[in-house]
Amino acid sequence: MTTTAIRLSGWSLLLAGVGAGIVLPHPVTTALWTAAGKLFARAGDHRMVARLTTATKFGPRIRRGMARRPVRRVGGVAEAF
Repeated sequence: MTTTAIRLSGWSLLLAGVGAGIVLPHPVTTALWTAAGKLFARAGDHRMVARLTTATKFGPRIRRGMARRPVRRVGGVAEAF
C-alpha cells in the first residue's frame, strides 16, 4: 500500500473508534485505535503515533497493544510470530 492509503486507513480506524466509543465498551475502541496507531507507524507518521500513545485515558492501553506481537492462527491454533 502507498503511504497515503495507509494513512487514510489509519484515519478511518480512528473515526470508527470514535463512533464505536459512543455505543461499545472501551476494549473495542482501544483495539481500533491501536490498529490505527500501527498503521500510522507503518506509514512513518510518528507524530500521530505519539499523539495516540500519550493520550491521558487510552494512551497507555494503546501503547501496550502496539507493543504486543501479532498473533497468527494456523489450523485453529494461535501462534505468535
